[in-house]
Amino acid sequence: MFRPQIQKTRVMLMLCILNLLMVYWAVNSYVQVPTYGYELKKSAAEKMEDSVELLEKVLYSEENIKIPYPNQHFLIGPERSEIQTTEGSFASKLSVLNPDFAAMITEMLIELEVEEGSHAAVAYTGSYPGANIAVLSALEAMGLEAIIISSCGSSSFGATQTEMTWIDMETLLYKRGSLSTKSRLASIGGGFDLGTQLSQKGKEVCEASIYNNNIELLNIEGKDENIDKRMSVYDAEKISVFINVGGGIISTGDSLQRAETPAGIIYPGDTNLDDSQTVLNRFLEKDIPVININHIHILSEWYELPYPPGKNYQHGEGTLFYSKKQYNSTVIFIALFLAAGTVLTVGIISHNEIKRRMHSSEPESFL
Repeated sequence: MFRPQIQKTRVMLMLCILNLLMVYWAVNSYVQVPTYGYELKKSAAEKMEDSVELLEKVLYSEENIKIPYPNQHFLIGPERSEIQTTEGSFASKLSVLNPDFAAMITEMLIELEVEEGSHAAVAYTGSYPGANIAVLSALEAMGLEAIIISSCGSSSFGATQTEMTWIDMETLLYKRGSLSTKSRLASIGGGFDLGTQLSQKGKEVCEASIYNNNIELLNIEGKDENIDKRMSVYDAEKISVFINVGGGIISTGDSLQRAETPAGIIYPGDTNLDDSQTVLNRFLEKDIPVININHIHILSEWYELPYPPGKNYQHGEGTLFYSKKQYNSTVIFIALFLAAGTVLTVGIISHNEIKRRMHSSEPESFL
């Protein structure tokens, strides 16, 4: 018995499957929308990339410094060295070298509503050169003035090369115009901020690096006096935010205090302050918010950054830069066009088949 195409079971089944697929495609479609502060975050990430590329060119082309781990990022330093203060996480050191880390810090500054031209107090060590560059890049992108106090020592896999400490890297970036500011004070770092666990040679390396880069050496035995000295430098300006990178003992306290101090943004009142014996606590007591760049695995999870980045990771494409808006009108239109067009095409074919059948049939055949 004659049956047009549109009445055949296999055709009906194919049309049903096609329409279901089109509905699924349309319902699950989305549009990527740039997030608030997109341009600032993009600028910060690009500035970080430029700074890292400059360091790579100078350190390993002009200075001929050997890469400790040829198959890894050049800013991953030796696990052991004369200026290595404590153990460190290889994965964390690698993760902060992601340029999107600068976008993450920019996101925090935007959340705090820090205005252009404001002053940020910064404390960092040599442990996370990538995070240090990320912070400076974010501040440059946001148009903020940085007041920086740093330390030379580094945990494992950080800026542990004696030929090029973090102090040397920072000055190099400043002199080459990649950064607009550098540290006002610098200490050896490590135990009691005096490098007590370092050898005499290690201490001398850090002191020479600080002096050679024309930075004032911060070398005070008393913890309270050390904090007071730092605060006197910071208090010279009206500070809007304090940014700490790593685990400097004067900035964040001993290992127990560091473990209990939250990562990311800390608002005044968020934590119970037993005393004011850290720089971080002093700022919170002054009702000044803090950005604590530590516990890198936690920050990476919060801001959906890879820990550490894989080879196929695409910079500037994550949730820091784009949000997903449900339903893509272009996809919906195409899905509707394909579904309706297919049904219409089968209908036309069936109509033509019926028409041809009617014309080819003899009237007597119906009698």
